[in-house]
Amino acid sequence: MKQVYKNNIHFLGGLIALVCMLTAGCRKSDFPDVSSPAYLRVFNCLTYNVTIDNKDAPPPFLTMLIDPVLDASGIPVSADVTFDFMGPRGPLARPYPDAGNTALWQKEFPGTAKIPVGPIVNGYDLSGYGMVKSGMHRFMFLTRPRSSDPFYTLPVNSRKAVLVDTTINLEQGEIYTMNILERSVYTRKTGIYLRKEIFTKIPLSDSLVYTNFYNLSSEGYANTYVAISGSANNMSMRDTMNIFYSLYAKDRKEIKGYVNAFMTNVIRSQEPVVHPYSSFPLFPDSTASHIYAGTSGQLFNFLVPGMAPELIGGLTDDSKGTYTSFALGPEAPVAIFNLGGDVRSGMVISVYSGIYNPRSFATVNTVEYVNGNMYITTLQRRYDPPIYK
Repeated sequence: MKQVYKNNIHFLGGLIALVCMLTAGCRKSDFPDVSSPAYLRVFNCLTYNVTIDNKDAPPPFLTMLIDPVLDASGIPVSADVTFDFMGPRGPLARPYPDAGNTALWQKEFPGTAKIPVGPIVNGYDLSGYGMVKSGMHRFMFLTRPRSSDPFYTLPVNSRKAVLVDTTINLEQGEIYTMNILERSVYTRKTGIYLRKEIFTKIPLSDSLVYTNFYNLSSEGYANTYVAISGSANNMSMRDTMNIFYSLYAKDRKEIKGYVNAFMTNVIRSQEPVVHPYSSFPLFPDSTASHIYAGTSGQLFNFLVPGMAPELIGGLTDDSKGTYTSFALGPEAPVAIFNLGGDVRSGMVISVYSGIYNPRSFATVNTVEYVNGNMYITTLQRRYDPPIYK
């Protein structure tokens, strides 16, 4: 009997060891546990047009501290969350975390930091959002030199340039997009823009591609920059614009019925409210299989009210903010802003799913125009893993 007991102990011990080995082998990093989380994605939207008026503006390289600890002189010495090396955001925020990035400088939070990311919520993949404890938090953003030195090793004088210091309540289970923005071209004041997203709470069809639009530019940006002849290759636009879209299939062929179609308008505002979503079909081509949409592209034209999209063919760099455009996807034509995108990171995502290789899925997108820059954030839906025969 004792021998059987001893053998069982050995077996149980070996089983526990095996489970520990398998667990350790599958886990790439040790992430802190986050109870009652909120989900947060943060972008640094500070870019400056260098002129005589703003040549002394702080560099757009930041460190984000959540619940910082300060010494007697008010210098940060630690924080509950330290997100360092935060450079300006990239034009395309893909629907999955930026963990594959090997660069030191980060284009967004959570980036490559050891931050647990969100799960699938109501069919939407939140792996691009970091998990942060819900509740009241002090957020501090400081400018830092562009160097490879971690924030807390910098000289004291390089750790006290505070751009933003504020307290924010993050509600449990809610999804937030945070942008660091310039409020006004006249004051150069910087602030936090925090938008509570609603895409998991509203009925969205899985056969439609959704996008909403924001002009988060500084107060006075349009009046200051669009009046310049040839201003930055039409990268400036006025405070109120109408948006038209065209869809493209293989060989950049326009899809009938979806050429210069009106979508919505966008008005400059930094009020953190969710703008309405517009949509287009996942399968606009009636000859498609409704499993795979084929390679695709989208072109969006922004025009001042009253201008017809058919008139933009002859426009040059002298539009003075009356016209700009962006293109996304492998079949999209050339635009003012060419944001890239492919079959895995565009508005239509095609992947090996179930028995289909590939299968196409619609996405939910947010387009944000900020001071002469166009950005897009893409959210993907949950899809079944491939079934290999």
